[in-house]
Amino acid sequence: MSQAAWGRCVSKAAVTLESPVRPLVSLTFDDALDVHLDTAMPILEHAGLRGTFYVNVASEGFSKRHRDWSQAAARGHELGNHTVFHPGVSTKSWVTEGIALEAYTLDRMHRELVLANQVLTMVDGLSERSFAFPCSNPCLGHHGWPRRLLTRLKLDRTRLMGFIDQHDLDFGSRLIDYTPLVRELFPAARCGGINVQDLPVFPTDRYRVRGVEGDGLSLPELLNAVDSAAARGAWLVLVFHGVGGGHHMSIASDTLTNLCKRLATDARVEVLTFLDAAQRQWPRVRNDA
Repeated sequence: MSQAAWGRCVSKAAVTLESPVRPLVSLTFDDALDVHLDTAMPILEHAGLRGTFYVNVASEGFSKRHRDWSQAAARGHELGNHTVFHPGVSTKSWVTEGIALEAYTLDRMHRELVLANQVLTMVDGLSERSFAFPCSNPCLGHHGWPRRLLTRLKLDRTRLMGFIDQHDLDFGSRLIDYTPLVRELFPAARCGGINVQDLPVFPTDRYRVRGVEGDGLSLPELLNAVDSAAARGAWLVLVFHGVGGGHHMSIASDTLTNLCKRLATDARVEVLTFLDAAQRQWPRVRNDA
């Protein structure tokens, strides 16, 4: 079947949707950790697989070992953009004043994304890569006073917060979605977690592709996710941080080893980096008009 038969035009931005021959699986790893170089990559490569490693370029795990990261890219792993400083909301214990999303502007975020791309290009020589929103959060700026008050009172996980959001009562909110910046700079992006049973057969937005959190899962749970996605023909993006340690969220190294062995021999699925899988899903059509 031709691409024309598979695809359909969905917008003036002109992307053609194509159904892959086999369901796709992408293994993604966040935060440029030493264990990615020392443990995850050898496991993947032993199975003949390649992954996507989302790099926040100011991290020590990247800056001190940039030559190792360059060699990893030369071996076929994707180095994805994960910003420079990995900003987060100020309520997280590791977030300092300088990297609090509440203090970010669109201009500052744009400069940070461009700089991270430039640094990564110096490392891997490539001009195109995917992006992953740090902490899966596509918004910068601060919430209004109702949400901030509930958070201060430790009521942010109650129904009151949902009521405020449902009825648009977060007065004084300065939250801004920076996804439009991401659209300008990247061919696709990963954003937000999802249960495997809720995976769409085809992602509705190439800049909001949602991943299944793999940290802490057992091998049977991960294989069940693969089976479920394969049965439905869905693109399964698995999200990991530590591998055998290296982060407070982690997957056991032998679990990743056995998962990769299974994926390497599973004829139902094809394992691709996030960028390659996204380009398989959305073959790019350049519209110069």
